[in-house]
Amino acid sequence: MSSSPSCLTRFLTDPWSSLKVVIPSVAIEVVLHKKVWEKTSLRHLTLYLTILNVYWFANSLNFSFFETPLLCQVPSLDQQQKLDVARHRLGWMNKLELVAGVVSLDLFCEWRKRIVDHDGFVDLCLSSAVLAPVIITAAQGGYFLPKLGDRCLESTNVSGVKCCPEKTCCRVYIGFEAVKVAGLAVAGLRFGKMLTI
Repeated sequence: MSSSPSCLTRFLTDPWSSLKVVIPSVAIEVVLHKKVWEKTSLRHLTLYLTILNVYWFANSLNFSFFETPLLCQVPSLDQQQKLDVARHRLGWMNKLELVAGVVSLDLFCEWRKRIVDHDGFVDLCLSSAVLAPVIITAAQGGYFLPKLGDRCLESTNVSGVKCCPEKTCCRVYIGFEAVKVAGLAVAGLRFGKMLTI
């Protein structure tokens, strides 16, 4: 008896699902930008950037480096179930991070514009710390997750395979995840420090 995948599974494993999340997020963010962010004080923009970066950092660190490896060690799950759980969790988290990335990018652009308009300076370290997670999340959603999903689905047809055969893609994904978490930590700390001044 073969059951068809659920709507959620089809959505999370669809290579175009990232665009299906980003396009409405950008549309909503345009409205927020015109109605809210342009009228918000610089201090509040800094506070929102701090909250967003710290929450995204904590969520990514917990999800990617604590929970997922722990789930891979659950003895009651077979390899197919572990792959399904990982594919769903990573897909779901990526969609949430895409929305956070759109909000973060818009808030940062508005914040940076206000700083520069008042003859301020935004250094390359802070700009990189904000932009790197957004770019990495887009690359993960657009390239790495679909590629990992395809490879892991292929590996389930081979008997005796314990992990996807494409270890390079897994390592690159984890490396990018580490860079993303580091960027979020730096951005959260830098924006948080600005609130104390």
